[in-house]
Amino acid sequence: MARLEHAIGEKVEAPFDDCICFPRNEQPFFGFEIEKEIATAVKCPSHGDRFRSDWTFVYASTWRRRTEGVRRERLSQQYQKAWLASFPADLRLAEEEADDDGTVYLRLGDGTRLLAFGLGWIKHRRKEAS
Repeated sequence: MARLEHAIGEKVEAPFDDCICFPRNEQPFFGFEIEKEIATAVKCPSHGDRFRSDWTFVYASTWRRRTEGVRRERLSQQYQKAWLASFPADLRLAEEEADDDGTVYLRLGDGTRLLAFGLGWIKHRRKEAS
């Protein structure tokens, strides 16, 4: 395998039953940076890092975040396996909650509330400008 990797210049991933990597052509989508951080913390027992995480997070609109579940269902079984390794059914991202100041929280299936996106600084700036 090492000779093949050397010849083609990239890592060759052997199929392992315990592999929880995202397929190379089906990289994960995250609606918030906190989701990426959670998924990055989970390592594949066979390969270590499970997806390319060197990209910068860009804000995802509400409609895009809401439609992701439908898109995810159409992806491969390996993608489903990788996603569930990051977000098991009992800790799945259940819903978004927003405060009046624009701060968004994610409530997990077990009731845990995570800060996902904060716009509280806008409110603070408006008070300073007054």
